[in-house]
Amino acid sequence: MAELIFAIKATSMGFAVLTPYGDGEPYDVVVEENGRLFRIQVKSVFRTARWGYSIAVVRRGQHRPVARYSARAIDFIAAYVVPHDVWYIVPLFEIASCTQIHLYPDGTKKRSGARFEKYREAWDLLRLGAATSAEVR
Repeated sequence: MAELIFAIKATSMGFAVLTPYGDGEPYDVVVEENGRLFRIQVKSVFRTARWGYSIAVVRRGQHRPVARYSARAIDFIAAYVVPHDVWYIVPLFEIASCTQIHLYPDGTKKRSGARFEKYREAWDLLRLGAATSAEVR
């Protein structure tokens, strides 16, 4: 469902959205903007955990060990916090060492809790093509 909601939102913002057939790829959708293609893994979360939302940012599968995403596999994680109808567009370099990320759309008193807030509704990263740390910073 989150993949469909992502496609509708991105299309309404003028992005071309492509969907691969099957489940063999590590990405769920591809976004094309200005001739550049970005592979996006779409995640969603419905329930809060201690005022925040936790999203796994690793690949899990039947009979496979947990595997981190690589720059060869995806460019961004698009995390949808369903109860708030809010998207976080997070470049892969930000989650490279994580197995899960914590999002706080209601805010948090913890300094570390704001780490991903700069990516809330950061659709311009797709427009600018900022998928690497050098391009964002």
